Order: sequence, then C-alpha cells, then structure tokens
Amino acid sequence: MSEEAENKDPLRRPYLSLPGATGMPDIGEILAHMPAEQQHRFESAGEFVKRLAHRVQKWRERLGEDEQPVILALLSNGNAIEVRSVGEDGHSSVVVEGVLDGASCMFVSHQASFQILCYTQKVEPEKRRKIGFYVGGEEIEA
Repeated sequence: MSEEAENKDPLRRPYLSLPGATGMPDIGEILAHMPAEQQHRFESAGEFVKRLAHRVQKWRERLGEDEQPVILALLSNGNAIEVRSVGEDGHSSVVVEGVLDGASCMFVSHQASFQILCYTQKVEPEKRRKIGFYVGGEEIEA
C-alpha cells in the first residue's frame, strides 16, 4: 500500500501523530535504541493497557454523541466477552471484567495471547458508558 493510500485509510494511520514522523512506528527500531530496563517496561501488560486506554480515549473524541466504543475480548473457543474494564495482572497478564452471554465474568490472559476487537455502537447519549482501564493502581476511563 502506498504512503498516500495509508494516509487516507483511517485504520492504517497511527492513533497519535508526532511532528516529522509518518506512518506506523517500527517497534523493532524503537526497542533497539531503548535501554533493557525501559524495554522490559515497554513490553509489560501495564504499558499495553495504558496504550489501549489512550487509543480508546482518542477514538472516543472522534465519535458522535450517539456512539460509543465497544471492546470485545476474543476467547480461543470463539466466544467474546464485552469488556467493562481491563487491567494489568502482574508484568505479563491482563484481567478483564465484562459480560459473556448476559452474565458477569472475569477473564485472565497472558498479554501475548490476548486478542481484542474494537467497534462502535449506536446508543442514546444518556446511556453512554465508559470503559475502565487499571494500571499501577491508577484508573483511566475511556
């Protein structure tokens, strides 16, 4: 895909723009110049959850008053949990609280096998809800 096509396709654009930077960041290049301790932190579940929270916040800013983001945690058996909150569980795992087939549930996964799907849903403006993200004892609502 050409750079021009990437810039027109909102799914291929980075969620965060930096002056002088174009396209998606090369994670390998970033990690190659990062000290080992900082690299270890970058790869942590906490950083993953924090980056996800900021992506959802930026995404929500562009949605209409009658839309809200929805996150589904995809399970290996094909089921999906509608995420109400997600947080770090140690260095490399995430814990999700949500709804599966109408019942409340909790799901713990290693971040390497954690798959999500994000989409928008039409709702009445007064029924919009936030998704909670928990990192290092801090709550980020998005």
